[in-house]
Formats: sequence, C-alpha cells, structure tokens
Amino acid sequence: MTSRIEAPWEKSTTAENYERHLVPLLFEPWAQTLVELVGPRPGERVLDLACGTGVVARKAAALVAPTGSVTGIDLNPDMLRLARRHAPANGTPITWKQADALDTGLPAGAFDVAFCQQGLQFFPDRLTALRELHRVMAPGGRVALSVWCDDRSPGFHPFESAFAETLTSPGPAVRFLHAIFDLADPAELHRLLTEAGFRNVRVTRATRTVRCSSAHAWVEAFLGAAPLPEIPEPERETVASKVMGRLTPCAANGLAFPVAANVASAER
Repeated sequence: MTSRIEAPWEKSTTAENYERHLVPLLFEPWAQTLVELVGPRPGERVLDLACGTGVVARKAAALVAPTGSVTGIDLNPDMLRLARRHAPANGTPITWKQADALDTGLPAGAFDVAFCQQGLQFFPDRLTALRELHRVMAPGGRVALSVWCDDRSPGFHPFESAFAETLTSPGPAVRFLHAIFDLADPAELHRLLTEAGFRNVRVTRATRTVRCSSAHAWVEAFLGAAPLPEIPEPERETVASKVMGRLTPCAANGLAFPVAANVASAER
C-alpha cells in the first residue's frame, strides 16, 4: 500500500499475514465489487493503485486478456514480492512497480481503467494522489475505488478500547485504527474526486458481512496482518483476550459482523 502508515507495512511477516488472512476475509470480496463496478474489457489497460498483494489486479487480468495489460503499483516491496509470487495462471501478465501514489512516474493517458481499494484514506495528500490518477488516465477512462466508512463495526471497534486500556503507549495503534476510517464521509470523497477533475462521480455505501471461524481467528488475523506498531507480547495477549470477550455476541456460530465501505466510480 502507499500510505501514511508506512513503516509497519515494511515487515515481511505483516505482508504475508495480510495475504493469508485479510485478503480472503476482507479484500477479495470487495475486490470483486470494484471490478464489477467498471467492468474491464479485453484489450484495456488497467492500473491497480496501492495494489498491496494484488488481489484486484489479478481479477482484472483475467478480464482484459489476452491483449490487455495490468499494472500494479505499491510503495511496499514486500507486498509487491508477494504479488509477483501469486501471479495468476490465466489472464494477461501483470507488471508490478514500486511507486508512490502521489508521483507514480507513469506516462500520461496510459490507462483505460483504474482501481484503488482501501488506499486513498491513508495517502498523505489525497487530492494530489487523485490528480495524479487523473493524469495517467486516458480520456473516458473509468475509475473505481473504495474506503471503509463505519468505525462502529463490531469487528473493529473493540480493538480501540482494548488498545487504550492495555497498551503502555496506545497512541500509534489507536491512530492507525482511526486512519482506517478517516474518509468515512461520502460527500468528502465525492468532493475530492470532482476537484481532481473526474466527472460522473458516484459514491454509494455498501455493506458486507465478514465471516470467520471464530473470534480468536479474527483477532489473530487482524493483529498479525494489520500494520500496527510493535506490541509487546504480554500486552498483545491481553488485547487479544479483551477483544475476543467483546466479540462474544457476534460469535455464536462462528464470527460474523458487518463492515461498510464507500464505493465510488468516476470517469476521466
């Protein structure tokens, strides 16, 4: 990802856990939503901005084959290393590039379709990033992006109180949780896209249910895969125990909880 929260993503174990746990639980279902929203077609050129381990890029590659192209960019080399390892068996080859969303180094007008899944809220200058995205899109190009929009989700909220109660220095972990939901206002997302030069901007709220085998599995997945600051083991165990206790109402038959996102589409 290309983000304000850069350092923790640099740990290779975080990237591996992200791909193993958070992609199937959270990001793969929403990736399908984005791809269906703008419908990449054979022969089109696709950009996946802040691609992470490449779940959106892989879905797009299957749709633009055999003559299209897909480029995934991210600031984190460990995310890109995993993305290369998980290249699709079918579909057009994907080019992976380490680059900053604010200054991609890509040529103007180079893409027909672009995606950004759960990256925009972390960018240090969102408008600059969207203007850069506008620059690299071809006239008439289509964009789809998503950002989380509900910090009261029962799957996430218990972490904040557990961090505040338990950690000696809770500030960095709590700030990361707030950053996840920092673009929750759909009007602000619409304004940013419009000011960046995009037209036919639409923002809708969508909700999906996250399903996990148990509260324990979700807590371990999130603590292991989210770019949180290093948490000492005794404090980590206490946080995990508190969160699992607070998730009990959602975990009668495996864990299930809603999570919402602002999903936007626009045209160059």
